[in-house]
Amino acid sequence: MPIHLPPTTRRGFLNVLAAGGAALAWPGARSAVAAGREEDAADYVALLADTHIKSDPDMVVREKFHLSGNLRAAVADILAQPRPPAAALVLGDLALKNGRAEDYRQFLTLVEPLRERGIPVHLTLGNHDDRRNFLESFAALGAAVGPVEDRCVGVVEAAGVRLAMLDTLDQVDQVPGLLGDSQRAWLTKTLDEAPDAPTLVLFHHHLDDVPGALTDAKPLLEILRPRKQVKALVFGHTHTWRRAEDDGLHLVNLPAVAYHFNDPQPLGWCRLEPHRDGQGATLELRCVDGDRSKHGERIELAWRGA
Repeated sequence: MPIHLPPTTRRGFLNVLAAGGAALAWPGARSAVAAGREEDAADYVALLADTHIKSDPDMVVREKFHLSGNLRAAVADILAQPRPPAAALVLGDLALKNGRAEDYRQFLTLVEPLRERGIPVHLTLGNHDDRRNFLESFAALGAAVGPVEDRCVGVVEAAGVRLAMLDTLDQVDQVPGLLGDSQRAWLTKTLDEAPDAPTLVLFHHHLDDVPGALTDAKPLLEILRPRKQVKALVFGHTHTWRRAEDDGLHLVNLPAVAYHFNDPQPLGWCRLEPHRDGQGATLELRCVDGDRSKHGERIELAWRGA
């Protein structure tokens, strides 16, 4: 499973239990909407990618990007929203380079305010993470490999949508990503179990046919295109804010939190708010550094039909 970090407050943890089970239980945390308590449900999720945290809390890269400072600012902005999100999801490259245990300890310190507020945090892996160190670092919180051997995969239900989180880490500190046959088979089975549930598929690597992308993007898209319940793919890796479509399937490339490669690019997180009519979602860019000219930009995503 992806790592599900439960809220640390007693009230927040009891809310998660009341909404359908412990946040660490397979197949993942259920939102209040999924448990039939729509009036109590948060209506959006916070999406982050490429935090690249180093154990040194004062680490600055490329002469101007404060790694811990940017994640701290993103967390503060999430907490400053009028309502907290149903969940926060971080799509890989939690660590700066090669996923040291001390990097994950610093990461956990930085996201702790979300958990204290009662917000579950769900994590998956990118090419700068180390799966063994990652699992060992969060073992006390119930981290474990789920239904796909040596991969952290799982499903989270939040804000009225189903979020299938995948693990594209192939080799530590090597740029390309890979799902593999077993993970794609699990995804196919998981999607077919809920053909009517609006679903987003989330992972770290981008899909372009270039070096450093997801190497099995083509067979992945062959699974997703005919399964119309899948409305969007969300990923990071490129440190670039952009959106495209493939057969009506939204392809959302999240901005990095930590730093960008090329000016001008925003740094920050995105607020994804599914529409209550089940026909789409609003995606809002929230900037904490980099190019802030598009801060607050809102994009309407219409869901493709069944």
